[in-house]
Amino acid sequence: MDHVAVESPDPARCGAFYERFLGARIVRAEGHPLMAYVQGGAMAIHEQGGPGTHVAFRVSEEERRALRAKLDEAGIPNEERDHEIAVGLFFEDPDGRQLEAITYRGVE
Repeated sequence: MDHVAVESPDPARCGAFYERFLGARIVRAEGHPLMAYVQGGAMAIHEQGGPGTHVAFRVSEEERRALRAKLDEAGIPNEERDHEIAVGLFFEDPDGRQLEAITYRGVE
């Protein structure tokens, strides 16, 4: 698993909570969601109206392309989104949970 993404009306306030109570390391980068790293895991805290709550799994480019082919073959809607530092393939599981298969640029 790469990260869990959530939305917040105030990402800074939300990040401060995780920093104060769980010891999260907070990383802010212009144009990207606030990242909270807690106990080896990562949480992307987006503004409301972002990509929605989802779970992301890190995959290679080859794995992402193969997954997309399988999803297409099964008739499961999916969408690739360019995040500048990565490409994410978004789709839903049978219960409607949003998932992302993410490939970071320049990382094998």
